[in-house]
Amino acid sequence: MSIINNIFKDKNLLNLLLFGFIIRLALFFGLYPDASVFPDSGSYFHLAKKMSTFSLEGYSGERSPGYPILLLFAIGKVKILIIYQFLLGTICSLFWYKTLVNFKFTNRESFCITILLQLFINVFFYETAFLIESFALFCMSIVIYIITKPNYSINKNYKVELLLSIVLGYLVLIKPFFAYLPFLIYGLFTLKKFNFRNLINKKLILFIFPLVVYFGWSYVNKINTGYFVSTTFFGLNLAQNCVYFAEKSPDEFQWVGQPYAEFRDKTILEERDVAMSIWNAYGEGKAFDSYGLSFVELSHEFGEYAKATIISNPKDYAKQVVTRSWLDFWEPSISWNEDKFRFNSVYNLFVKIWDVQKIILYTIVVVFILISFVVYIRAIYKRHIDTSFIIASFVIVPSILQAMVTYGTNSRYSYPFDFIMVFMLLIFLKEKGIWNKLRKVI
Repeated sequence: MSIINNIFKDKNLLNLLLFGFIIRLALFFGLYPDASVFPDSGSYFHLAKKMSTFSLEGYSGERSPGYPILLLFAIGKVKILIIYQFLLGTICSLFWYKTLVNFKFTNRESFCITILLQLFINVFFYETAFLIESFALFCMSIVIYIITKPNYSINKNYKVELLLSIVLGYLVLIKPFFAYLPFLIYGLFTLKKFNFRNLINKKLILFIFPLVVYFGWSYVNKINTGYFVSTTFFGLNLAQNCVYFAEKSPDEFQWVGQPYAEFRDKTILEERDVAMSIWNAYGEGKAFDSYGLSFVELSHEFGEYAKATIISNPKDYAKQVVTRSWLDFWEPSISWNEDKFRFNSVYNLFVKIWDVQKIILYTIVVVFILISFVVYIRAIYKRHIDTSFIIASFVIVPSILQAMVTYGTNSRYSYPFDFIMVFMLLIFLKEKGIWNKLRKVI
């Protein structure tokens, strides 16, 4: 890629590389000298261990192998994994810089903006977390860099589409949810210059690797579990969206709905996370043990329950999606373990820093949503899709899709898209001439 070729020609790229990696190492070894481990982390480690035997026979299909592959390269050592994530995060900043240059910001402006983005502390803490978000952010940054290159929409080089297809395929390998991306890119760029004769175009190459990965991994799960699904968590995750109307299921699924509702009320009474009610009923409550179903079978039944309950209660489902799942997506998030800090005073300091930065991120979110509304109205009025429309869609579409699929850690799901919201805001300021006025003031 041109970034690699120019890294020693453009001092800004080299400075970003050095600054980013040194700061990360300093924080890691000086203040937060360990990896953050969460309940989700164990399932990734389990798959990585399974893959290390070169056999997936009998794997229960909870996760896809994109992230565990990174752990394999770290020879199973979480601290080495974190160093890899620091490297990916640092390289990620180079793609942000080059993307801003694509948007006609000067090299100096692009450098300063990228540094400021790297100073949000959730960037560092997600990179110290044994979670997929930092890896997903890295791949998403490559995607945005490629599609915002000035000549991307008219480029006839099939190698670019093939490269993008590989990146999109790996995103699906990291998280099957990202399978929507080739459809989004194809749709946006086909509509941009719509012509029925152009429906068959080189953008169809984008589907190759994502679909092979999605259906290939689903087939592996079919062999191992009997269910053709990208992840056996899917049914349970879908059931989480029924939490506030769990008991309104059809009679045939009351065996799920009633204990689910009971544990929802219990969870609310105990002031715990209501989104985890179905997990609590399954785990600590053992409410479904008497049916003699394996986790895979039970998750499948939960999925059938969720579909039937959602169809029977469309208004409740819509309310859940809009007022809870979708709204939660926009909440700024951070992932850390308090006990991992070297000094308690450092933790308290970072809490205060995050409180301030969270307000900034909330402001960016609100402004982004307002700008996106204006951009969509403008696109409809002018019947024209521009760069702003494309960028906005890369955040709005997943926010809706994610809200429709599950309710839980939705705020975590937005992290790989935070930088896009900032870019959108900057593009809008530039389009309206506000950016140049700000430059003069500053």
